[in-house]
Amino acid sequence: SRCAIVAVLHVLDDTAKTTMAVERGDVEEPKERKEKKQGGEIKAEELTEEDRALQENLDLLVERIVEQDAKQDVQKAALDTIREEIRTSTSTMTSVPKPLKFLKAHFLSLKGCYDAMVDGENK
Repeated sequence: SRCAIVAVLHVLDDTAKTTMAVERGDVEEPKERKEKKQGGEIKAEELTEEDRALQENLDLLVERIVEQDAKQDVQKAALDTIREEIRTSTSTMTSVPKPLKFLKAHFLSLKGCYDAMVDGENK
């Protein structure tokens, strides 16, 4: 479980750093992202029903992980589920898996939870 949360945090951290570098202008924006821009703003992608369900499921799992009074077995089950979602959704090496895209918004809360965790099975 420790490896799972650390791996998720590293990937999310890299994604966040790339996004910030693009916003600062240090790195050129990826071609696919440029194509989605319209009038200087990125168009909001319409999520399919499946994507919306995945996002809601991941949001619920993150809530279970970061709850202050969450039991360790509940946190472990949530971490394992997130890990499996990421592993099973990776279709190609060139695209970012959707679970990671959806977890990007929770990076800081997951990192804070990890830092606050007591050394044990989940950390």
